[in-house]
Amino acid sequence: MNQPCTAPPDYTYSLSQVCTRNAWIPLAQWLALLSMSLEHVTKFLWPASAFTPWAILVGRIAFPLFAGMVAWHLVYNTRHPMRYARRLLLIGFIAQLPYALVVTPFTLNVCYTLAFGLFAVALVDRLTDTPSRLAAVIVLGCVGLLAGGSFEYAHLGLLLVPAYVLAFRHPHHLAAVVPLLLIAAFINAPPLAPLVSLLTATALIVIARQPAMPLRPIIRLPRRLWLAWYPLHLALIALLLPLIGQARPAL
Repeated sequence: MNQPCTAPPDYTYSLSQVCTRNAWIPLAQWLALLSMSLEHVTKFLWPASAFTPWAILVGRIAFPLFAGMVAWHLVYNTRHPMRYARRLLLIGFIAQLPYALVVTPFTLNVCYTLAFGLFAVALVDRLTDTPSRLAAVIVLGCVGLLAGGSFEYAHLGLLLVPAYVLAFRHPHHLAAVVPLLLIAAFINAPPLAPLVSLLTATALIVIARQPAMPLRPIIRLPRRLWLAWYPLHLALIALLLPLIGQARPAL
């Protein structure tokens, strides 16, 4: 999901501002991947551990971070959002078999959730007249309502990337942040997980509203490793499950 620094002409930020603001992306990548991996490793390989509930709670950081990065790249960094959505779908396709073996065979993994939100925004952006945009929103909304239960994070998960896009595109309008915060607050089961996802989304919005935040240099993940991490870590867990005699949890 790494993208080059480009400043789309529709927005008011200069190229240097956008590149400086992208400095938070490597930190978000590390936090998202490590928190997700910690949750999955403990939840599926050591479910009886006393540490597992806390690892799952930490893992609630990951999805808001991934969705925020996808939306940020869509708004500021990519000139080819449909190509970006296809890349997410490819990762999701590769990851679906290990996801089915480790998590559940009854839903599509999170890459499909992110790709749907990205595709929805990109499609509406391509349309130039209001009636076409309204028709696209209605059709996409109906598809989301009918098929949302088949995606990881379900109906609210499909809305998270569009909600981030709205907040990023209108950084000086408080009302644009409200849908994002509501979705983040209800996307996880209570009591503590909603607070974690809400604070994560809030932190990303705060970063996006700042003029150029000075951050210490962070080692960037190699792009191929970043793209392969999700299917790779699930495949490794799937291989380890029978070796340690641990059956896939009944979810």
